[in-house]
Amino acid sequence: MGKMGNPHWLPGVSGNPGGRSRELAQQQSAARLEAASHSIEGIAYLVKVMRNEKEATPHRLKAATELLNRGLGTPQMQVDIDVIVSRKINEMSLDELRQIEERLAGAFTSAAPLLLEGHIKQPEGSDG
Repeated sequence: MGKMGNPHWLPGVSGNPGGRSRELAQQQSAARLEAASHSIEGIAYLVKVMRNEKEATPHRLKAATELLNRGLGTPQMQVDIDVIVSRKINEMSLDELRQIEERLAGAFTSAAPLLLEGHIKQPEGSDG
């Protein structure tokens, strides 16, 4: 067994070798069709909430956001990260690659500066 990951699975062996079951795929497909059959009613309700001045502002904003997300898609996010790597990725150990992955993941979830190879990358708009 490998040093990392789930101790019940061997490295290189899928934890789900059969993939998604046919029954689950059919249930998910049926659920999507059922939801889609009510989409016009759902959109009409969101419009009603958005336009109702007696409705609380947060609910109206949420309805407007949901309408925009469905009509235009969610806004794209751009992230600029400066990474200085002193070795080629294919020369790094699995532990080193995991450390880089953790640092990068942390950069997406916090406003804290990202430290790689002794250089600090300040988040956009910070005074650091």
